[in-house]
Amino acid sequence: MKSFKSYITEEKLTHLEHVEDAIFDFGVDGAKQALQILDDVAHSLEGHSKRAVNIQAKVDGAPAIIAGYDPENGKFFVGSKSIFNKTPKINYTNADIDKNHSGGLADKLKVALKEFPKMKMKGIFQGDFMFTPEDLKKETIDGESYLTFTPNTITYAVPMGSDLQKTISKAKAGVIWHTTYTGDTIADLSANFNISLSNFTKQSSVWFTDTTFRDTSGTSTMTKKEMTAIKKLLANAHKELGLLDRTSMGKLFGKTSLSKLVKVYINAQVRQGQKFTKKQEAVGTFIDFVTSDYKKKIDKLKSEKGKEKKQKELDGFLKELRSGKMAGTFAHALEWHNAVVDIKMMIVKKLETVNSIPAFIKTTTGYKVTGPEGFVAIDTLSNSAVKLVDRLEFSQANFNAIKSWG
Repeated sequence: MKSFKSYITEEKLTHLEHVEDAIFDFGVDGAKQALQILDDVAHSLEGHSKRAVNIQAKVDGAPAIIAGYDPENGKFFVGSKSIFNKTPKINYTNADIDKNHSGGLADKLKVALKEFPKMKMKGIFQGDFMFTPEDLKKETIDGESYLTFTPNTITYAVPMGSDLQKTISKAKAGVIWHTTYTGDTIADLSANFNISLSNFTKQSSVWFTDTTFRDTSGTSTMTKKEMTAIKKLLANAHKELGLLDRTSMGKLFGKTSLSKLVKVYINAQVRQGQKFTKKQEAVGTFIDFVTSDYKKKIDKLKSEKGKEKKQKELDGFLKELRSGKMAGTFAHALEWHNAVVDIKMMIVKKLETVNSIPAFIKTTTGYKVTGPEGFVAIDTLSNSAVKLVDRLEFSQANFNAIKSWG
């Protein structure tokens, strides 16, 4: 089984996991380390951090862009995460972009290839594309005039007449950087979450910033009452870990077929906007989900032999899930998951009190105020990171969003 550190450390930043999913991928040890990160973040907001921890705001930009100077040939390049493919798609020219990409992604990469070298970037960086001029709109929301852009799911709204609006209006592109890469070749690049804006030269044609969480108002400080509540939830989460059966954990979680189904189940719940139910009720719900998932797969099979094999696999899963230790372990794991979600949400809601650019989600009846996409908690000693996201709000909206840049 992979270590938790490899789970939360990104050599190539292609994906970050939700902190509450650690138990499904890495069992008890991963769960304990996830709790340690949450404890560190809470104490940092209280002003008494035990370890070096950094908080970055997640940005709902798209597409992801990686740009800089190729260490092997010194040429400036732009690209998406596909630069890390087995056959890398690295773009030095517009012709490369036309060969490797299409649609809105290609259009934005061409803008980046033209404008980003003007920043005289010192290295290779990854960020989220926020806008090009055609993405900017003047809109009235709740009686206020804004310049808006919607790179993915969230609409960012900058007050008309503000200095930021004037700066953005002059720009040919907007990008928010969050990751630095170092290495002798593209294939050997390693990610670091510390970004220094001193690596970029200011240019009127590119608006850029980083994702470092800054609270100059002091409104994100944890109160004594809030810390007491978090400590209680942490204690409950640790208690649930002590009730898990290690043998059952090995069968349920890690790189197993059931573990994959658990993640699918969780995402299905998120899409429906449902919170996870408690104890044995949750086990029954998951059994129903597994049964339904397998029935669909069985019905698609043409041969009787194939159907029998799949049915036997399902029967084996159901027998395991209904056994006393297995059912109990799964229930306690979900209880741990619920406790971690509660801790995470206390932290997220506190962080959301600081929002430098108003954010909205478009609904059928107009705009609804929302927080940022979420946050990334980074242990700076190990350069490890996990996502802190309100999945019942943002992730649900993101699952159902229509992407305009693909």
